Amino acid sequence: MAFAIVHFAVGFVCSLLVLSVIPITRYRITGAYLGGIWGLLPDAEKILDGNFGDRVDGIHQSSAADVFFFHSTLDQPFFRENNIEMTFFSILLLGVSLLVLDWRFGQLPPVVSLFGSSADDDTNRQS
Repeated sequence: MAFAIVHFAVGFVCSLLVLSVIPITRYRITGAYLGGIWGLLPDAEKILDGNFGDRVDGIHQSSAADVFFFHSTLDQPFFRENNIEMTFFSILLLGVSLLVLDWRFGQLPPVVSLFGSSADDDTNRQS
């Protein structure tokens, strides 16, 4: 089984990739964070008990867990044997994806200036 940080990072990066091509302007990081949490959901059986925990464990053991950003695939023996390498690679991929997001969308002018909106600045300059 892969470490939780690997599941979170894969969910975060996959969500961020999808959200970067959708023409939204806000909450990309929030959506990616929720995608990381989505990738962790099959492991919730470790903290839940009773009947609900058994249902989540059933999902975790099946291939349906791949809906949660390849959770079942990441729990295969190959990835389990290379847990340290996968952790390093997933954190590296997480950092690179945040850098790419900053490079792509970080050059846009701010919507709000220090003393009002940028639309107010344009009207003040014209008069």
